[in-house]
Amino acid sequence: MEGAIVGRCTHQGTTISIPIFYHTTFSEVYNEVCSRLSNLTHGLFDLTYALPGYSTCLLQSDMDVRMLYMSVVNEKYYCVDIVINQKSCRDNDRVSRNTPASQTFIIEGNIHSDGSEYLGKYATPGGKVYMSNSWKTYINHVNQGFEGGVEEFRDKLCKYAVEMGFTFVYVKNDRERVTAVCNKKYSEGCQWRVHASVCHVNNFFYIKRLNNEHTCTGRIREKKSGMMSSKIVASTIVEKIRTRPRIKPIDIVMDFKRDYGLDISYYNAWYGKEIAKTKVHGDDSLSYHQMVWYIEAIKKTNPGSHCELEFDQETFHFQRIFIAFCGSIEGFKFCRPMLFLDGTFLKDKYKGTLLAAIGKNGNQGFFPLAFALVDGEDQNNWTWFLKNLAKILEPQQRTITFISDRHKGLIPAVTNTFSDSPHAYCLHHIKLNILEKYPASLGSVFRNKIVQKFSECAYAATPEMYELKMAALVKEGGHIMRKFFKDLPKENFCNAFFKGKRYGEMWSNVAESFNAWISNERLLPIYQLVDGIRIKLMEMNAERHLEANKWTTFLCPEMEAEMVASIEVGRHWLVRRSSECVFEVQTDDTSLMVDLESQICSCQQWQIKGFPCSHALAAILKNGANPFDYTEAYFSTDYYKSSYSFPIQPIPQIDKPPMSEDTEFIVKPPKTRKQPGRPRIKRIKSAGEEARPLECGRCHQVGHHNQRTCSVLI
Repeated sequence: MEGAIVGRCTHQGTTISIPIFYHTTFSEVYNEVCSRLSNLTHGLFDLTYALPGYSTCLLQSDMDVRMLYMSVVNEKYYCVDIVINQKSCRDNDRVSRNTPASQTFIIEGNIHSDGSEYLGKYATPGGKVYMSNSWKTYINHVNQGFEGGVEEFRDKLCKYAVEMGFTFVYVKNDRERVTAVCNKKYSEGCQWRVHASVCHVNNFFYIKRLNNEHTCTGRIREKKSGMMSSKIVASTIVEKIRTRPRIKPIDIVMDFKRDYGLDISYYNAWYGKEIAKTKVHGDDSLSYHQMVWYIEAIKKTNPGSHCELEFDQETFHFQRIFIAFCGSIEGFKFCRPMLFLDGTFLKDKYKGTLLAAIGKNGNQGFFPLAFALVDGEDQNNWTWFLKNLAKILEPQQRTITFISDRHKGLIPAVTNTFSDSPHAYCLHHIKLNILEKYPASLGSVFRNKIVQKFSECAYAATPEMYELKMAALVKEGGHIMRKFFKDLPKENFCNAFFKGKRYGEMWSNVAESFNAWISNERLLPIYQLVDGIRIKLMEMNAERHLEANKWTTFLCPEMEAEMVASIEVGRHWLVRRSSECVFEVQTDDTSLMVDLESQICSCQQWQIKGFPCSHALAAILKNGANPFDYTEAYFSTDYYKSSYSFPIQPIPQIDKPPMSEDTEFIVKPPKTRKQPGRPRIKRIKSAGEEARPLECGRCHQVGHHNQRTCSVLI
C-alpha cells in the first residue's frame, strides 16, 4: 500500500484502521467509520485529529483530509489517531438518516443555538482557554515516544489525566516499564489502560499498548485533582522559577487558579517550588564540591584573582571561601581608598553569612571588591576575611578607610589586621543603638530629639562645635547618654576628630545597596550564588564601561552636577583676596577663609569631603583658575573609565567535569542543624527601625494591609 497512511479510529473499545491516500475524500473516510463501527449515526458525530502542538484539528472536508495526509507524512509518523466526537441532540427525530452530512451540520448548529447573542450583559461569557488545554494531547497513540524517559512519561500521563478529568492507578511502575489503568476499573470495569516501556537503544519511553476509551461514567475535569502532586506543580513552574526565584507559594496558587483553572494546596505550591529550584539550580549539597573546580576555573580564566577555599581536612566539610576577581582588584586602584564592610545572611538550605568589602566609584556608585561565604559573622571569620583582603590591598600602598556597622566581631578584627587604617562607624546604626536605650513609652518626639542632637554631634566640623553639641545632648539625654559615649570613641564617628579621610560618607548604606543587589542570588545554592554574583559583576562592569565612553565631561556626571550647583549657590558672594592663594569669602550671613594652596576652608567641608565646597569654588573662580584642577582624580571621568577597563572574563561551564565516584574526595556541606519551623528569609529589623507604611492597591489607604488582605468596603 505505497503512499498510504493509516488512520486509527476507536469507539467503545473497538478500533479500526483506514487507509488514507492523498486523493481520499472526506465522504469516503466518514462513511467508512460510520459503516464499520456500531452505534454511530450518520450526521451525529464529527471527526478530529491531533498533531504535536495542535490538540484539535478539524476533519470536515476533502481539503482537511489532504492537509491531514501532508502533515502526517511531513512529520514521518505515517499513522494518526482520528477522534470521534458525538453530538448531543435534543431532538434526534428531527434529523433524518438520509440527510446529507453537509446539511446535517447546519441543522445541528441551529438546534444548539441558545440565543445568548440576544441576552446582552446577562449572557454567559465564552469559556477561557487555559494553558493546560494542550495536556489532553499528551497521550494519544501507540508508539508515541517520550525523550525524557520514564520521568517525562509519568509527568505527561498525570497532566493528561488532570485535563481529561479522571484518575488512574499504577499496576506496574518502575524505570523499565509503566502500566496504568483507570481508577474505576475495579468498581465499574473501565477498560482504559496504557502500557509503556523503555527502549534501551536511546532510553526513550514508548507507548506499547493503549486503550484510550473510557467505559466508566462521571468523567469531568475538576478544579481539584488527585493527580496534581507537587512534582507535577514543579514541572509546570520550572521556567517561572528560573526567571522569578523569589515568587511566593501563594502567588503560585493564584497563578494556577488563573492560568490553569486548577486549585492546588499551599503545601503543594511550596514543595513544588522547592523541587523546581533543585531542577533549575541543582542540589544544594553537591554545589559545595563544585566550588573546587570553580576556584581553579577562576584562576585560569581570570588570572590575578585572589581565591581561598577552606574545608575540614578530615571530614571534608565546607568551612569558608574568599573571592576577589582580578578586574575588581585592578579597578579599585582608581576608586577612593575607602571600603564599606558588612555581612548579610544567606537564604539557601545551609544558611551561612556573606561578608563583603564594597568601594565607591567616582560617580557615587558602589564598586564591589571582594566577598566571602562563611558560617557566621564573628571575629574569627572577619579576621580571616580581612587578612585575605590585606593580601590584595598591600601592593597598592594606600591607607584604606573602613566604614562599618561596628559589629562586635568586626571592630577588633580591623584593629588587629589594619592597625594604621581609620575605622568609621555607621551613623545610622549608632542612631538605632541610641533608640534602644530609651523605652518606647517615652514617646517618639523625645527619642527622635535625642537622635537629632546626636547627629549634630557627629557632623560637628570642629572640636569646639562638638563639645557644645555634646553638652546639649548629655543634658537632654541624662546619664544614659553619658554612659553610652564612654564606650564610643569620638574618633570613630565625629568629623572633627576622625583621623582618616572618608569623603563625607557617614553611613554604610553602600554595603546595604550591594546586599539588596544580590538579594535573588542569596536564595541559591553556593555554586549558583557565587557564579551569579560573578555574572552580575561582569555585566555591570561592561555596561558602565560602555556608558562612560559616551561621557564628555571632565568629572563624572554626579560630581559635575554637584559642582555646578555649588557654583550657583555662591555666584553673588563677595570674594576678597588676602594673598596669592588666600581669600575671604563673604556669604549672606558670615565670612570664611579659603586657602587654595592648602585646599582648606573654614567650613571644613572641603577637608571632610575631599571635594571643593561652594566657598572654595567662589574663591577659585575669583582667582581665574580651573575648578577641575582642585578636585581629586578619583572623581574624574578618566579614572571612572579606568576603574571599569579591566573586564571580568566568562567562565565556560562546558569545561566543568561531571561528578564521579572515583573522585579522591568530595567537599561536603557545612555542619548545620535545621531550625524548627519555617525557614526565615526576611531580615530581622533592628530596634527603632520603622517599617515603611504600605499603600493598599485596592483602597489606596496607608496602613498595614495590602490588596490581598484588604477588607475595606468600596
